[in-house]
Amino acid sequence: MPSNTETKHIWIISDGSGFTGERVLQASLIQFERKNIVVERIPNVNKVAQIRQVAKKAKQKNGFIAYTLVTPKLRKEIATVTNEYNVPAIDLLGPLLTNLSKFLAKAPGAKPGLLSHLDHDYFKRVDAVGFAVKHDDGLKLKDLPQADIVIIGVSRTSKTPLSMYLAYNRGLLVANVPIILGTNPPPQLSEVEPKKMVCLTINPEILMKLRKSRLAQLTHMDINYADPQHVREELKYSHEIFHKKPLWSVIDITGKAIEEMADEICSLTVEKI
Repeated sequence: MPSNTETKHIWIISDGSGFTGERVLQASLIQFERKNIVVERIPNVNKVAQIRQVAKKAKQKNGFIAYTLVTPKLRKEIATVTNEYNVPAIDLLGPLLTNLSKFLAKAPGAKPGLLSHLDHDYFKRVDAVGFAVKHDDGLKLKDLPQADIVIIGVSRTSKTPLSMYLAYNRGLLVANVPIILGTNPPPQLSEVEPKKMVCLTINPEILMKLRKSRLAQLTHMDINYADPQHVREELKYSHEIFHKKPLWSVIDITGKAIEEMADEICSLTVEKI
């Protein structure tokens, strides 16, 4: 009887990335208190010769093969080869596809790697959210040229919510930079392609209300923050900056939902890139 200290070898064969099979395998292995297990993932398998090569290794090391192959021909081939080499193997996907086909009364598409595309989109959005957090409110200005979109505007014009929304829902790398009355815009903005720049403005009365609401939540903030004259001067200053850059897009966010703002930003920037 094999010893529990003996190293066990398991191969995962897939005509896609193999990550699905690896996750299923790891979810199963966690039920066994063994650390001496070597798992090797073999992705993008589309030839019998590749299957034979793995089966030969598994035979030599008394290993085990798990596979996620969506192509019926390859599933048939691997069953034949592993039987020929007398290697234990398990089809992780075939039975599910067969039963789903019966249940849905429809043949599966037999297209490898579809899930990996979903994974790619997911991790792209995760990376985009991370970028938005690291480049919020004028942080890491040297990275601005890397952004898909750079949003600028005075305080409380939804720069941060928009950045996060565009990152999570569109997978876009978004940075935002505040405009502060009497302070020159950072020179790094000139390094960004004009078509990626988005300037936000808003009705001054609405901005005053937003800032008064914000002031009520904070104990330490400039008393002029919600002052009517200060708000109008700030917006006027931001407009002067915008007008100096006629190629930058300007959006009035007054009365708009964040989804509407995001759609408008994408139509003015992403569709031009």
